[in-house]
Amino acid sequence: MNNQELMLETSSCYTLFDHLIDGIIVFSENNQVVFKNRVFEYFSEEFKKTLIEEAARGASPHTSVFWRADKLIKKIGLKSGYAYMISPPRVESSIAEVTLKKLTDALEHSENIYVAAAEAIYKCLSWRWVAITRFRTPKRLEVLSFWDTNKKLDEYEYDLVGTPCEMVVDTNKFTLYSDVLSAFPNYQALHQMGAKTYAGLVYRGPDNQPLGHVMAMHDHRDVDFALAEEVINIATLALSSHFQLHKATVKLKEAQQQVKIDGLTGIGNRHAYADALQKVEKEYTDNNESDWTIAIIDLDNLKPLNDNVGHNAGDNFIKLMAVELSKIGRQSDIAFRIGGDEFAIIFTQSSSVFVSSLLERFGKALERVRLAMRFPVGASVGLALLSEVDGNIDAWTALADERMYKNKKANKVSLRAG
Repeated sequence: MNNQELMLETSSCYTLFDHLIDGIIVFSENNQVVFKNRVFEYFSEEFKKTLIEEAARGASPHTSVFWRADKLIKKIGLKSGYAYMISPPRVESSIAEVTLKKLTDALEHSENIYVAAAEAIYKCLSWRWVAITRFRTPKRLEVLSFWDTNKKLDEYEYDLVGTPCEMVVDTNKFTLYSDVLSAFPNYQALHQMGAKTYAGLVYRGPDNQPLGHVMAMHDHRDVDFALAEEVINIATLALSSHFQLHKATVKLKEAQQQVKIDGLTGIGNRHAYADALQKVEKEYTDNNESDWTIAIIDLDNLKPLNDNVGHNAGDNFIKLMAVELSKIGRQSDIAFRIGGDEFAIIFTQSSSVFVSSLLERFGKALERVRLAMRFPVGASVGLALLSEVDGNIDAWTALADERMYKNKKANKVSLRAG
């Protein structure tokens, strides 16, 4: 190579160096500066001076990579001399952190977690195809989400036997094929797709049982399998954690609901009753044109029933009344057991006609319970409209309670008279 050709080659290199995002400084064989690109000039004067002085006295490290002033420096050998490539300080998250963040965000903000997870994996991995499956049977999978580059494909089902996925499921370990077509020459679907590389791993549910698997495929072999393993591992952990959290959330909600259910009757208890009163108060405040009716019911003759027939009979009386009271209104009307032998029902309607029909229905329900118990059991009821007390919840329940006791007193008088 003559001097003119060398100058031309060097000039071309310098032009290229000027378009890099990293700083470049080129030294001759005797450690003299022969070129600095534009990015290098942006570094501090102190940093540039230190680097040049170290090179001039031959004090630069013999290693190809080293640090100076929080900057990563790579030493590159040239045909004549050498160059330093200086990367500015960057705060970078690990692949695991980036993947986990994308997956967590996707799972938290999407109605379809499978589609969201597949898209997040694709963005982290950049393989052409990403799919998330679920077991239909031990040897058959349902594809819940199938991502191809920037579009979602239709879901489908397929048998495991003779597929790369069979090895993933059988081993329960991360599985990859750098030449999947050679490994599965008879699997026509792969050949039709043009898939060349494959990676997959099973994800598990709350009971640690396999739920399905995550797989990724690419249409060329120039891929980073270490990256694929890390991303897919994180993806399966994120999915498994999501299902663990979902199960815990469901259990918590169930536990919260159980706290509000009466153990003997299965209807709402006093806690549920208090919550319902708060909701009624809020709705009445927001729209005072709406109105409700409350019924307070207290069972009569429970002690004679227990004394004469036994406590099981008393419990049966309470349960039968709970069933009747829960059916006495519409679906939106809710019954509660608020004490040992005391009930309440909140009705989402009110009128004089409704109250009359309600008392009639209550009488018929009580008669059915008497026939079932074969004992002269009874109950007293007090009704009140929320509009009667201008939406005051405490006054509402107190008025219904007062009327219930008046009814109880009247029932006793009637019983003695009979």
